[in-house]
Amino acid sequence: MPIEITAEKIRKSINSKHSNYKETCDLAEKLRTHADGKVPTTLIDERRPSESDAIKKYRGKIYVPITKNPIAKVINSLEKIRRSQDWNIQYNPNNVQSVIAEGESLEQYCEYKYPVHTSITNWAFSELLKQYLLDANGFVAVIPDEVPAPNEYMKPRAVFFNSEQVIDYVEGEYVVLKSIDTSTYSTPQGRYTYKDGDVYYVITPEMVLRYEQTTTSGDLTLVLEYQHNMGKLPAFKAGGIFLKRKNNDTLYESRISSMLPNLDEAAREYSDLQAEIVQHIHSEKYAYTNTECNTCKGNGSIRNDDGGTSECKVCNGHGSVLNVSPYGIHLIDAARVGEHQLPAPPIGYIQKTAEIARLQDERVRQHIYDALASLNMEFLAETPLNQSGTAKEVDKDELNNFVNSVAEDIVRILDNVYYFINEYRYNVVVPDEKKRIGMLPDINVPVKYDILSSNHILEDITSATNANVNPVIRRALEIEFAKKKFNTDPKISYESQSVLELDPLYGLSEDEKMTRKSNGAITDIDYIISCNIVQFVRRAIESEKGFYKLTNEKKRELMRKYAEEIRKELIASQVEIPTDE
Repeated sequence: MPIEITAEKIRKSINSKHSNYKETCDLAEKLRTHADGKVPTTLIDERRPSESDAIKKYRGKIYVPITKNPIAKVINSLEKIRRSQDWNIQYNPNNVQSVIAEGESLEQYCEYKYPVHTSITNWAFSELLKQYLLDANGFVAVIPDEVPAPNEYMKPRAVFFNSEQVIDYVEGEYVVLKSIDTSTYSTPQGRYTYKDGDVYYVITPEMVLRYEQTTTSGDLTLVLEYQHNMGKLPAFKAGGIFLKRKNNDTLYESRISSMLPNLDEAAREYSDLQAEIVQHIHSEKYAYTNTECNTCKGNGSIRNDDGGTSECKVCNGHGSVLNVSPYGIHLIDAARVGEHQLPAPPIGYIQKTAEIARLQDERVRQHIYDALASLNMEFLAETPLNQSGTAKEVDKDELNNFVNSVAEDIVRILDNVYYFINEYRYNVVVPDEKKRIGMLPDINVPVKYDILSSNHILEDITSATNANVNPVIRRALEIEFAKKKFNTDPKISYESQSVLELDPLYGLSEDEKMTRKSNGAITDIDYIISCNIVQFVRRAIESEKGFYKLTNEKKRELMRKYAEEIRKELIASQVEIPTDE
């Protein structure tokens, strides 16, 4: 039975909020503090032992978001999911129903005409990915901006609502969401106009309602009502790692929540490091003096008019002053009878050690490294630290497991978004649900990820070469390196890959090739191809249209053809191919 929605009920929801509101907001805020570069007040606001209040306030004032960069690097790396070779959104054109107007298919709208981002994929990796990673309990809602005209198709869009915007929620029944949009309203007499009014969406399995603040007292007015009649709530939690089931609701942790303990420690210790740097880098002067302050006569205090005393402003309560001439000459009084002569020189600088600051800096870097290592992404650290003299190897299997879990979440969210957009647009013109579902695209969850940097692959190649690993494995590593290193220059990338793939004697040194040639272990053709592989590949690229699209067998035929031409030229000129004999 559809629930009754009124402005009074909405206002009650806004004032009370759902039972898990505070906990979901706290979970998100912990990560957003680091990701958005906020001052982590709860982490650094506590006074350290023997710390003055002035230093405590100074730490908060000069704080720099040192932990923002690691999260940004993780998100940037995960954006590469869409660049995976097997990332694909596939539509079946045969399933598009004939009643749908030309240019209004689901593919046209979602991949070419999607509001703001052009395509849903662009929205997913420019907006959704970051929001979902930082706030697993946030909501993705598919909503219309306006009710279309009778002959127009609905233009719904997916919007991410952070946990603090999820005001009230009952699973499967309804959700009340506060928009970042604002409304315009005026005072009763119209004397003043404001543009900061609240906007709320109420979504149920049957309808979408939009309420806007229209008075200074906070009254809400219904400005949009759309009956979608899907029977399902077109809004759902982003999700992540299951945390617990509480108050008939499932709470999630972010996939990157394991970074938090080390990021918190890095932020806390970096704040201490800043204070330590200030205290141990700036020079401090000291001076011996026995010159009595003329204002307070050496007492350090002066009598006030009311009979009380106050600290002398000239000597700051010390009772003595540094005897300095206006031109910077330090005047030293000779010792009086019975007094000790001041040491020479009487002025110097305190010698400070930077060892503590250096240790703190190393600890901060280690915390950031460990935060990235918790996701098996320690290769993103600016200065990877050593462990027992040997840098920790990247666990590629665990890294792929982590990236795959994120990719699965993104695909799950996109499946829902496509489903609800499809329902909004075509549930009237295509009343058969099975036919509507047939129009949905298939989205593959990639299994091959391009996350590791080219430098990391180069290290693997070097290690494999030094260990004399099988040439087949080394060749595969070099091909992977070429793809990654030259991903922005396809011409060089394809040429490098072709050279590696078509060299029949890959991995052999020139001496080894000569030895095998003289022993009859390889043919003249293979020897000529291997010696001239770079020239042959370039010739094929220039002369054979669509060379890269040919099968490997066709490419090898071309290489043999070029080698045969050279062999005939050598025979014609009676020049023998060099051997060891």
